[in-house]
Amino acid sequence: MTIQLYLGDCLDFIRTMPDKSVDAVVTDPPYNVGKDYGVHNDSMSDEDYRSWYKERIAEALRISNYQFWVAPRYKLEFWMSLLPSSHLIVIPRGAAGPFRGGWTDNFEIALAIGRSLKGAPSDLWRGIRLKGEGYFFREETYGHPGYTPSQIMGRAIEYLTKQGDTVFDPFMGTGTTGVEAIKRGRNFIGCEISEEYFKISEKRIKDAQDQPLLDGFK
Repeated sequence: MTIQLYLGDCLDFIRTMPDKSVDAVVTDPPYNVGKDYGVHNDSMSDEDYRSWYKERIAEALRISNYQFWVAPRYKLEFWMSLLPSSHLIVIPRGAAGPFRGGWTDNFEIALAIGRSLKGAPSDLWRGIRLKGEGYFFREETYGHPGYTPSQIMGRAIEYLTKQGDTVFDPFMGTGTTGVEAIKRGRNFIGCEISEEYFKISEKRIKDAQDQPLLDGFK
């Protein structure tokens, strides 16, 4: 397996990549909801937010026919406008959080482009523990405000790629996509703008390289 990690703005890096140079883009980007990522402005105006993403999504679509973007359900119309050919995936919570009035927060969504390489999977992804499930969510988040459950990224990688393919995450965070790619025998390219999270990614990905592949991917 080959691993390439880049510290900096993903747009600068993607622009150096040839057309269709990776097999799948698998990522969970920031949602512009005011989270503290340290070096990224997550409180842009709506106009700046759209412009910022349009550039990055256009480049991601240029380098791969297969895409997987975890997206906020409350900005679905915005994301569908940027990824109009995508298929909606719903990820229900296994345990509801405390009732606070109004609608109960009971699912997350993702958008995928490209036919599954592993049968015909359902677009309702059950059995995944999500942040906010309290006792039932047991993953280490490494202090990242937008940590993505590993099962989401692992399942996306299994459906959209095969062993030996290259997975690219332009918003690498603490390296969950990279870890799940390596566990399944995929090559990985990742970008992260925060030096703090980049260092966590480096360590997690190195540790994953030292472990055997998951059963079924050997």
